[in-house]
Amino acid sequence: MKTPRLIQELNDIAFAFSDSLEEWSVSDGVKRYEESVEEEKEEDEDASITHGQGWDLPRLRRLSLKMFNVRLHFDMDGLERCRALESLTMHDEMINYRHRDIRSWPVVCLPHLKKLDLKGSPALHFDMDSLHQSPCLEELTMKMAPVDDDGYFQYRIPSLERLVHEDSDTEGVDDHEPSGMPDSSQEYRSIEGRPQYTWDWHPRNLRKLDLAAVFALLFDLQWLQHLPNLQSLRLDISSPVGTTCRRHITLEDLLRREPQQASDEGGSGEILSDRYISLPKLDLIELNGDWIFENKVMDTLCMAVAPNLSSFIYNSHYADLTLRECITLSKKIPRLEKMELLTLPPWEDPYRLGLVRMKSLRAEQLVKGVVFVIGDRNYYLASRCGPSSKSGRK
Repeated sequence: MKTPRLIQELNDIAFAFSDSLEEWSVSDGVKRYEESVEEEKEEDEDASITHGQGWDLPRLRRLSLKMFNVRLHFDMDGLERCRALESLTMHDEMINYRHRDIRSWPVVCLPHLKKLDLKGSPALHFDMDSLHQSPCLEELTMKMAPVDDDGYFQYRIPSLERLVHEDSDTEGVDDHEPSGMPDSSQEYRSIEGRPQYTWDWHPRNLRKLDLAAVFALLFDLQWLQHLPNLQSLRLDISSPVGTTCRRHITLEDLLRREPQQASDEGGSGEILSDRYISLPKLDLIELNGDWIFENKVMDTLCMAVAPNLSSFIYNSHYADLTLRECITLSKKIPRLEKMELLTLPPWEDPYRLGLVRMKSLRAEQLVKGVVFVIGDRNYYLASRCGPSSKSGRK
């Protein structure tokens, strides 16, 4: 359906059902599998059309807008008149992140909002200061549209040099200040400056956080200290081969922002949990892409920061974590039930490291233990199997 016609029909629906509409899902059709969204010109008629103008839907609780063939523009005044909104999904297929393209939409007050799912242009333009007005937020998703790279969905993430260059050019544009990203010599190590998407709002009810592409790459991990009820954390920086972006995680990324009284005076190197962010409800961590971990980061993350972790997923072709390290780590996490890895170094044999194929075990042999998912195969940690279990290939 042509965008002008779609806009007119949506406006007709909004007017006709303004006093009764509670749930609304809108799509402009089927994705054309081309990058026309990226090539739009400013003078393109479809590109300049804005959804939501004149809307007044006081009973609307769930709104889903998915545009596959044009960029999604939305009138924030119309959105603010959806005063009961609890779930907001806004997607388009914009692939490339360009800092210079950011034109923040006006701040909007959504006091009942529980779920915010943004992809493409909406993720780029939505003013995150709006979340100062959304104390009920429980789920947040921010990502660009992915590309299909040999069957894997990856994200086009600009190089650090390009991000820094564009960031330095944004001062005075749309009233934006430079984000303070690190210079190229830091290679994505601890990002001290905050990017355009400042993590200074504190949704204490947030349970699920899902960030991908540049939003995950520039995420300030120390912001997690303001999310005591977080249960699920997904960060995806996977990118096509040849354009790989890496993010280094150090112990400083996991420290509380405010200095703590505790200190390791004996120099024993022990983990002091009150030094670090505390996420007692965090149940799932999923890291996709090339995350590089400083020594002791994983121990600290899984034991001090998230001591009740039950699932850990690490999908990376770089394989910074070996299977042997993962097995050792799994034995230190009391509630861990599942660890998933994408690939293994060629020299690592799961059987020699004590794992057993799941299909070779009987149900009664699956006592409390850890399931390892490696590629398309499921293994079990042999040391936690029942006394009669035997390892072997089948």
